[in-house]
This record gives sequence, structure tokens and C-alpha cells, in this order.
Amino acid sequence: MQSIEIDKLLAKTEAFINTMYYIKDDFSLLPEKEHIGTCINYLDLQEMRDEFIEEMVSTVVEYVYSRDKQIKLTQTFAKEGREASAAYEKLSMRAKKKFRKGFLKGQFSELLLFNLLQHHFKAAPLLRKMRITTNPNLERNGADAFHISKKNGKYIIYLGEAKTYNRQKYSLKTALDEAILSILEHYNNHRSELDLYLYEDFIPNELEQIAEDYKNGTLNDIEIHLVCMIAYDNKKQIYGSNKDELLAAEIASIREETNTIKKDIFKKKIPSNLLPRFNYVIFPIKEMEALINSFQKYLGG
Repeated sequence: MQSIEIDKLLAKTEAFINTMYYIKDDFSLLPEKEHIGTCINYLDLQEMRDEFIEEMVSTVVEYVYSRDKQIKLTQTFAKEGREASAAYEKLSMRAKKKFRKGFLKGQFSELLLFNLLQHHFKAAPLLRKMRITTNPNLERNGADAFHISKKNGKYIIYLGEAKTYNRQKYSLKTALDEAILSILEHYNNHRSELDLYLYEDFIPNELEQIAEDYKNGTLNDIEIHLVCMIAYDNKKQIYGSNKDELLAAEIASIREETNTIKKDIFKKKIPSNLLPRFNYVIFPIKEMEALINSFQKYLGG
């Protein structure tokens, strides 16, 4: 198989990531390694909420279509009698329609995870859950993200689970516990459910053979790692007299939550040989419902 430089296939996420702040820390979780604690960034004393949503929605085209597919579609739209800018605008509108309005919270999480896996894990999308067309009110089975990176000559498959929770119903401990069980189920079943995944339209041509080889079981020298991303409605008051103090308070609120989680929940639920391959992304959000509503408005819903 030809060597694929996956880093060159990653979407440009810097503008979006700049609307977020993050640190890497073990956060008293298992495995004891660097996990990611993140929040919406601040400009002086104000959260960059509008910028966060605007930049996130601007990545929808990359989420839905590969660069080759984007070129083909915009060329088709231009040949129909449109300026280049109008052709790209039509492409953007078509991509946004791929989002099912009945599951906006879930798709908010999936789009967020799509970007974070590429930035923090240098992992490009490889497969995606197949869209259900017969009944759009039913959620799809399968992992929320299926990305790939390459390290030291070895392919790393990242199965991702993206959860968005209202804190009125869930504590972070409960949310993390549920996310772990869910990603373990996807991990255990994903080989038997590979027919639920597709790669047409949205991955580069260079990765198509790798995707096919993985589905066929002929991709060798690989490891599978798991990523649980948990976004939750943070009810804690965040105080600070400047940007640095506000960001420090955001991260402190994460640590306050994770310090209450007993490590035995990881040991009891996760097989010991799989535990080192777990990764967590913790994302507290103030007024989550308002942010999801803003996400819907930017999508044009």
C-alpha cells in the first residue's frame, strides 16, 4: 500500500479552534495521561459565543464533502450559470441541509468532535454513520466519529462518542459513565456493523482504499483508540476580572467536577488492556440551550 500523508489531508481548523481555549491535563481521570479540558474562549470579559458558532458552522461543508467533491459540485453549479461565489453558496446550503433538524444537539456534538479530532489528534475522517433516509426521526447506530491518523508508521483508528447533556438531568460523572458504556458498545460491535458506515463524498480519494481495506479486514498494523467528548450545561458561576482569570475559572470548574469522580468506575467498566487507549474531551458550556438555538439559526433552521 502506498504511504499516505494524513496530515496533509486534515481540514484547516485554526480559525475555529481560536474561538476555544483548552489545556491538556490528566484531570484526575483514568488512564493517567493528557486529556483535554476546553471551553469557549473570551475576548476580554466576554465569551466568543457568536464567533464560536459562526466558525463551527463554517466547517459544515468540510464535514459533509471532501475537497474533490466540493470542486466537482461547485463546477457543476457554475456550469448551470452561476458566479463562483454563488456556486459555493449553493454548495454551502446543500451541505447544511444534510443536518437533520430533529437531532440538532447530537449533530452539534458530532460537528464539534469532527473538528477536535482533526486538531488535537491529527486524525482525518475515514468512515461515517450512514444517513437514514426512510425515517429521519430515527437516530443512526454506530460511533459518532471514525477518524484515522498515522504515528510511527502505524495507523491509529479513533472511534469517537460525542455526548451533549443538560445538567438538570445529568452530572458529569453520570454523563461520563454513559459515554464510556456507549463507546465500549460501539467498539465491541463496530466490526459487525461496518455496513452502517460509508465513505463516499466526504473523504479524500487518497483514503478510499484505506477505508475499504479496513472494512474488508485487510488493513494491517493498526490500533484502535477511543475518544469520549462530553459537552454539558455548566451551571457554575464563572467569575474573573480579566480574560486569564475567567479562563482559569472555567478550567477550575472542570477539575472540581472530575475530582469527585472515583477512579474505580473506569477500572470496573473498561477492560484493563483497553484502558490506556481511552481519551476524554470535557467541554462545559454556559446556557447550552441558547447556544444550540444559535447553532440552529446559523444553519438556517
